[in-house]
Amino acid sequence: MSAPTYRSRLEDQTLGHAILEERRVFDGFRPLDVVTVTHEPLGNRNAAKVRREIVRGGRCAVVIPYDPARDEIVVIRQFRIGAALASENAAPLELPAGGIDEGEDPATGAARELAEETGLEAAAVGHCFSVLSTPGLTDELAMIFLAIVDTSALEAEGGKADEDEDILTIRARFDDLLAAVDEGVIQNGFLVCATHWFARHGRARAKLLVDSIRTDAIS
Repeated sequence: MSAPTYRSRLEDQTLGHAILEERRVFDGFRPLDVVTVTHEPLGNRNAAKVRREIVRGGRCAVVIPYDPARDEIVVIRQFRIGAALASENAAPLELPAGGIDEGEDPATGAARELAEETGLEAAAVGHCFSVLSTPGLTDELAMIFLAIVDTSALEAEGGKADEDEDILTIRARFDDLLAAVDEGVIQNGFLVCATHWFARHGRARAKLLVDSIRTDAIS
C-alpha cells in the first residue's frame, strides 16, 4: 500500500485547468455548452485535453422545512420527467427547491422557493451544506437550507400556476421520513442526503435557529 499523499486526503481539492473553447449548442431553460479543457494530471500521465458537454444549472436552493414543535418536515410531490423516464414512479417525493436568481441572496432565494411551492413562510433560514448534484453532467451547485416553519399553516396544494406547477404538499413526521429513506422507497438524491444529514444534525441546528428568533424578538 502506497504512503498517503496530498491527493489521498478526504476532501475536495483544486486542480489546475484551462478552458480552451466554450460553445453553446442549446439555449433553453437549462443551456447546454460544449467545453474543451486541459487539466493537470492526477497520476503519472501527461496533462489531459478533453471535450465535455455540460448543462448549465447554476445555483439552486433546496429547503428542509421543519416544524420543531411537531417534529415534522414538509415534503412535496410533483410530476418529474426524469423520474418518469428512469423509473415507474413519475411522482417522486422531494424537498421544495428552485433556482437562485442572479444577484439574489441564497437564503432569500430559499425562503422564496419555500413560499412559492408550499405557501409557508420561514420564521428563520440557515444554510446547512452544499452539494454538486451531478458534476460530470452539470455545474449545478445545490445549497441546502433548514427553514423553521409552522406546518399547521400548510395548504394541501402548492406551486405557481403560471409556471405549470402541480404540487402536493405533505407533512411527514421525521422518524417516518427517515424510515422511508432507509427502506429505499425514496430516490430523490437531495431528499435522501438531506434526511441523513438531518438525522445527525437537524434537531440541534433547528434549536439554534429557534433561539436566534427568540433573541431577535427580545432585542
